[in-house]
Amino acid sequence: MAEHAIDRRSPKPPFQQIAEDVIREIQAGKLEVDRSIPSAPELVKLYGVALMTAQRAIRHLVEQGYVYTVPRRGTYVKARGGADQ
Repeated sequence: MAEHAIDRRSPKPPFQQIAEDVIREIQAGKLEVDRSIPSAPELVKLYGVALMTAQRAIRHLVEQGYVYTVPRRGTYVKARGGADQ
């Protein structure tokens, strides 16, 4: 993952900023389909946020259809249909 800074002055909440960073990495091909993304504890270290914030970012990515979670294994980039594929 490239830059790991949260803009504390942004109107966007930190979880959304993290999710958007991950989405950019997916769209740029830096995070490939069926490859893992950083775990919540790793996101805590990368962004300096609370664990709940990192978990919320991952949950947001799941809800948006960018990733899927395998219990006790991790969270992985999901294949997306449409023009991007």
